[in-house]
Amino acid sequence: MPRSRILGIVAIALVIALTVAAPSTLASGKPKHHVTIKGDYISGYKFQPGTITIKKGQTVHWSWNSDADHNVTFTTPDKQSGTATKVTDFHIKFKHAGTFDYSCTVHGFTGKVVVKKP
Repeated sequence: MPRSRILGIVAIALVIALTVAAPSTLASGKPKHHVTIKGDYISGYKFQPGTITIKKGQTVHWSWNSDADHNVTFTTPDKQSGTATKVTDFHIKFKHAGTFDYSCTVHGFTGKVVVKKP
């Protein structure tokens, strides 16, 4: 069998193996618990989803590509994403159960992370 054909078969097998082995959260390109910012200057902005429910120990990821600067700001835990028009992955691992409110301090819209005990 020609070498190029063998390399082609190996490459296809590798792609199939990686696709099958990849968790569904990575195969879709998004983390399992993901929040983004929707809207525009005219209609207004919002976190989507506005409330996300997770289990203690899980991580929430935020990302956006917008026409304006935004941020994700928590008072508890004391975390902030920084303010930018585009953020590819700001994330927080929640180690305690409870309800955690956050906002975009630039525009005032809010969101909520509900963390339940496993």
